[in-house]
Amino acid sequence: MKQDMTQREAERALELPDRYTKADLRAQFTSLAREYHPDNASRNGMSAKFAQRKMIEINKAYALLKTFFEDDAAAMVQRDYVDGPGVHFDPSGTHAARTQVDDSLFWDADGNPRSAVAEEAANAAVDVAAGTHRLRRLLLGPVFLRVVVSLAFAAVWYGTFPLLPHNFGRFDVSVAASLRQLLDFSTAALYPTYFLVYELLTGNVSDAIRELLNGAATLATNVHVEIRPRGSYTSCLTNLIQKQWYGPLILPLAAHVALIAADQPAGPERTALFVLAAAVGVEALLGFFGIGLASAAARGLGNLIEKRYVTARMALLKRCGQWVTGGGSRPA
Repeated sequence: MKQDMTQREAERALELPDRYTKADLRAQFTSLAREYHPDNASRNGMSAKFAQRKMIEINKAYALLKTFFEDDAAAMVQRDYVDGPGVHFDPSGTHAARTQVDDSLFWDADGNPRSAVAEEAANAAVDVAAGTHRLRRLLLGPVFLRVVVSLAFAAVWYGTFPLLPHNFGRFDVSVAASLRQLLDFSTAALYPTYFLVYELLTGNVSDAIRELLNGAATLATNVHVEIRPRGSYTSCLTNLIQKQWYGPLILPLAAHVALIAADQPAGPERTALFVLAAAVGVEALLGFFGIGLASAAARGLGNLIEKRYVTARMALLKRCGQWVTGGGSRPA
């Protein structure tokens, strides 16, 4: 028999159910020890050599599993479901630790929910295990924070939108107005309106802020709580970068570069600036259709952030003892 025994092998050796307490473990050990003790071998129809080998296996299994109950005799080892703090372990059954919640039962190695039911069970488990999760989920939740960010964008829009009566006098839109003044007017109208409407429709700005704040809260409290809208597990920052309409965001830049070029004296520098303005203008037009360099760069950057996010999130779970990868106690 090999030197080391995994938790799953120990539970199989003692014929334990998916969930068991210290009393269950002790009762099962006593029953099997009585059956396989070498003194009872012949009476139970087995050879002394087989009984001896089986008894060694039973003793080793019991010695391993009883350590899970040293701090709390009322704890229950649960392999298939978690409904609160206790002794939990990873799906392979090779390691165990006392944790708040073992998220490895609910999330795969890439940070995606194992199923919709598993995602609900993960949040329910944290609801039992964490003390301040309800307030945290409210303050950092997709509804409250989205309202706060939308109101902030609305305040900026109200203070800058040029067509509002209290802002109209700051801009010259007469026939005599210069191109630069008209551009300032259109820029003041475009960007605050764009980001206000974008946040109201998608919530991606508040989602990215919420993701960062929740990560900081995880580091501070040592308990990770899932606070996000339903759907595939993707970094909110990735969504913010990739799901933009880059055409209207870039077009004013082309106009600004063209105005700078117009102010330059004739020469190679002026020509280069006009060429750059034309290139940025073409890029802006491509951006309206979701193609172009800006869109490609956004997709690439978003993918890099997503890979980094999965790694960082799993590191947080391990730090909080919510993803068990080795024996021992919950990290400090």
